[in-house]
Amino acid sequence: MTSISSNPNIGASVTTYLADSRNEQALAGQWTAMNGETEADVAYFQQAAASLTSADALMNDYRALKVVLGAYNVSDLLSYPGLVRNLLTEDPASAGSTARKIGNASYLNFATAMNRMRNNLFGSASNVNSIVGAYELNSYEQAQGQQIPGMQNALAFRRASSSITGIDALMSNQAALTVAVAQTGVTFTVYGSMSYTQQKAFLTQNIRLSDLQNPQTVDTWAEQYLLQAVQDPTSWNTGSSNGNTVLSLFGGSSGTSVVSLFGVSSSTDPVVSLFA
Repeated sequence: MTSISSNPNIGASVTTYLADSRNEQALAGQWTAMNGETEADVAYFQQAAASLTSADALMNDYRALKVVLGAYNVSDLLSYPGLVRNLLTEDPASAGSTARKIGNASYLNFATAMNRMRNNLFGSASNVNSIVGAYELNSYEQAQGQQIPGMQNALAFRRASSSITGIDALMSNQAALTVAVAQTGVTFTVYGSMSYTQQKAFLTQNIRLSDLQNPQTVDTWAEQYLLQAVQDPTSWNTGSSNGNTVLSLFGGSSGTSVVSLFGVSSSTDPVVSLFA
């Protein structure tokens, strides 16, 4: 199994990335077996899955919900049960659904997946195995990112890159966006200070989407990003690539505040109260 140095040098970060990205799912399984908390979470979910026959059942089982949200990289939703319930119970294809109103790709992906499994939420072994595999993978990447600045983003970028065919999709994937911005010569801090319109124009001008379909280019981008992230973690958004957190959706530079979608003033009402 790939070892992780607590203070990796630049070369070690690239070496670790190359080793991990070539055999990541297997490494994630090995890591889970040695991580007591994650292993226990997986075992619990596997045992409880058959009883999770409805959205209510899942909502009432915090530990199982933690695994499911983690599998879809939306763990930040654990603090917003009302929002989770909306995503679980509404038709994400409807223009009026919460998932569509928010416009967060990770939340929409979660809602769509849950909608597909609505009649047999976790009743099949394939559904359960899919959740477990994704939870282990995301947990492993997060652990790697805690040890090596930028590693979580680099690994998540490599997995997602081939499915990104438009600028909107790129902007909706925090890990891929972070790595892509690093190729432009502009730090993520500077990029983040732009308005949504400026960000989109900047990416359209500076990112060639066809590069995301080229495995060699993807590896080069990931490696270059890691070199920058190890030297200067603060400027390269090396924190969790767990999508946009719920709080980041309120206000921000992306235009209409999500608060306004629910008819609430962000200046007078706590964000948490919207979805409690």
